[in-house]
Amino acid sequence: MAKKGDMLYAWTNDAEIKKKAELGGAVTAIWKHALDSKAVDAVLVISKGTDLYDAKPVLIKDSKELANTAGSLHCGTLLLPKLIKKYMDGAANMKIGVTVKGCDAMAFYELAKRKQINLDNIVMIGVNCGGSVSPVLARKMIKEKYGVDPDKVHKEEIDKGQFIIEYEGGHKGISVDELEEHGFGRRSNCRRCKMKIPRQADLACGNWGVIGEKAGKATFV
Repeated sequence: MAKKGDMLYAWTNDAEIKKKAELGGAVTAIWKHALDSKAVDAVLVISKGTDLYDAKPVLIKDSKELANTAGSLHCGTLLLPKLIKKYMDGAANMKIGVTVKGCDAMAFYELAKRKQINLDNIVMIGVNCGGSVSPVLARKMIKEKYGVDPDKVHKEEIDKGQFIIEYEGGHKGISVDELEEHGFGRRSNCRRCKMKIPRQADLACGNWGVIGEKAGKATFV
């Protein structure tokens, strides 16, 4: 039995989640269990909209819908606590699970101080975050720096200091430092952020710290 403070590698055994997951699918699997066991009433997640530059928030109450939301989007700049405050009555009457970046976690606590969100009804899974990129700037960056049509890109990730894209015909990575020297890369707030790992969440998860044969196949919890 795991206890507070334990650290471990985790991954899903759900075949549907595994198909979509990038790093073992542990976070999605945890939310599926939370919904199925009624530990939460709903889960607020980010899903891909029209394309990978279009991150949209989705409130899910049926765990069967979660598999489609697995994976990461670095070109979305949503702040989820603001949505819960404005459109979900600050979680006053609903237990909501939320996957959070460091900025989301800090915003939850600041809004709670102002009595605008009920933290007793919020369950947070924090994920490590190296920063996000404005979707408009991302399109321009990919066209000008990578020489690739942004509409041809089907996957992006930030790994080992590089912004990497996969597109029809191959993949390419450029150093984030180099991109930022030329006015591209992460948002300015992300570059200053000191909350890369939101440890104040109920669980802190991510790919940082996963080494060996499980690298890219498991989540560090």
